[in-house]
Amino acid sequence: MPLKFLTIFTCLALGSGSLAAEDESAFGSSIKTAGTMLGIFYDLKQTQKRQPIPGYVDHFKTMGKFLDSGWDERSLSHYFRGTKPVYATEVLIPSMSADGAPAAFGLSGIVKPSNWFVIYKAQVSPPVDGVYRFVGIADDCLAVGVNGKTVLVSNFGSSGNYSHWKEPSPGDNIKVWAGSLKRGDWFACKKDQIIDLDILIGEIPGNLFGAWLLIEKQGASYPGSAAQPLLPPFQVRARPIKTSPGEHYIPFQVNNSPWICHP
Repeated sequence: MPLKFLTIFTCLALGSGSLAAEDESAFGSSIKTAGTMLGIFYDLKQTQKRQPIPGYVDHFKTMGKFLDSGWDERSLSHYFRGTKPVYATEVLIPSMSADGAPAAFGLSGIVKPSNWFVIYKAQVSPPVDGVYRFVGIADDCLAVGVNGKTVLVSNFGSSGNYSHWKEPSPGDNIKVWAGSLKRGDWFACKKDQIIDLDILIGEIPGNLFGAWLLIEKQGASYPGSAAQPLLPPFQVRARPIKTSPGEHYIPFQVNNSPWICHP
């Protein structure tokens, strides 16, 4: 589905040294650094042997089956999986050409920009004890799992959710140009408690893509209004994020206390 370009951009300066520009993308870096999430690319149009998959693969139903499997990647074993991962500190991808995803994983010319998933994985813990929930949206697909349990599904516009996850409080959603920043399930987590975190993003037609994942702590105060609070992006390393709000943008606050990403 075509989108209007957003005027939100991510500053890709790393906190520990600098990398060549070609090693960086909005999806992450091709160079592994400590304290980053691992991102893996899946192409739903071809097999692992790079044979075309006949017929149409229903993106949202495939996603639902995967989430309901407990985020077991064996349910995606039929599809082509890229061999080169990326390493990311956040999922905050401005609206961009969808072919940026295959390029970020070294798959330009091998994978067309439609019908793909990227799955980020990490073991993380919060900066302080608390009760948290993820908030986000993507064009086209976004989901988050904590310890193998889906805690958020937020797809573009009115796109369907075929997993068993049920939105807990639809009235709490934050209205944005792309539909709604959905709020996920609350979960309690202590400062030194490590959780298994999985984040899925995906694209269908191959035009434009964007994804925005934020985090909310129960009882915390945030700038903005009750209907439009400015939540911080979910990060596992503090990095500066430049914003240029215009007519179409996803609202968030710049300052944030990052979570800890464990080896």
